[in-house]
Amino acid sequence: MKKNFFLSIAIAFCFHSKAQNVGIGTSTPSASAKLDVSSTSSGFLLPRMNTVQRNLIPSPAAGLQIYNTDNNCQETWNGAGWISVCSNGNYFNGIYIIPCTPNSWNSKADFGVVARAYAVGFAIGTKGYMGTGFDGSNRKNDFWEYDPSGNIWTQKADFGGTARLSAIGFAIGSKGYIGTGNDGVNKKDFWEFDPSVNTWTQKTDFGGTARQYAVGFAIGSKGYIGTGVDPTSKKDFWEYDPSLNVGGTWTQKADFSGTAQFSAVGFAIGTKGYIGTGFDGAYKKDFWEYDPSLGVGGTWTPKTDFGGVARNDAVGFAIGTKGYIGTGFDGSLSKKDFWEYNPSGNTWIQKTDFGGTARRGAVGFATGSKGYIGAGDDGSKRRDFWEYCQ
Repeated sequence: MKKNFFLSIAIAFCFHSKAQNVGIGTSTPSASAKLDVSSTSSGFLLPRMNTVQRNLIPSPAAGLQIYNTDNNCQETWNGAGWISVCSNGNYFNGIYIIPCTPNSWNSKADFGVVARAYAVGFAIGTKGYMGTGFDGSNRKNDFWEYDPSGNIWTQKADFGGTARLSAIGFAIGSKGYIGTGNDGVNKKDFWEFDPSVNTWTQKTDFGGTARQYAVGFAIGSKGYIGTGVDPTSKKDFWEYDPSLNVGGTWTQKADFSGTAQFSAVGFAIGTKGYIGTGFDGAYKKDFWEYDPSLGVGGTWTPKTDFGGVARNDAVGFAIGTKGYIGTGFDGSLSKKDFWEYNPSGNTWIQKTDFGGTARRGAVGFATGSKGYIGAGDDGSKRRDFWEYCQ
């Protein structure tokens, strides 16, 4: 009986597909649909996977759809990033998500419990993470997770190293990393955070000298740290591969092609990294692109200078195919202007000013189509937190 049942389905499928329109549950598929699924008692299931599995899909085609089990949401690849229907005015876990106005800032729940500056931040999947820093009296090692879907901060396991400020943080795949910084002396230890088990594991020390105010970002499965001060300004640049050896391996790459400097910003767009602004005895606005695939140690190419005035202690992050830099200090005043970089045209466009007060030493990261900036120093330490809608 079962054999005859499946044979009947196969024959029906062949019959209904002859006209180039396939019907499941209907003998008269719509002429406008390649596949017409009809039912009054069951639904259609998209492929179900978590964010890590989704990110491993090789070369997704524009229009590809999946159901993300991490955020319980349908997502579509638009050619540049994964767009969730839950961020477009839909219900998510019983909460109605209101679409935000493009190029606008919205105040969100304050970060943590203690105001601070010179902390670190990164994003893993749909969540953001911030920790460490300086509250005006003490260096910090507490660490927090931000869930945009509920606008909620949750304290996680304290950073595994000593309390510090001016460290570097980035994410590779499903893990986060923090290293370097200053706890009273400059540091070079390097730590991995696994959000699935809420634990920190010490990895191989950073390959360069102990330092603070360096810059870092991740490209694909590799992380990068360079520049900074040890106490002299630096321009060396290093690649971290977590897959090699138990603690990962650091390899020195081509030196940063700008001047030796510190307190710059960095981010990655696609397969390229970017470093700009900073301080080398003067405030900087030059902007550089790093391509790890060119040359023996990668290649640095000068790009159009940052669109605002020269500064250091700014914030930088990328959303999709665009990069963003804002806030910082220009030698006399803290800043709140905010700028978008388009690598395809090598151009800067000024966007809506950051929604909080002008400040330096803030933290930024991006998840999905939103960017976030919080904490920092505007004359006093801050813990306010803001969302930018691209």
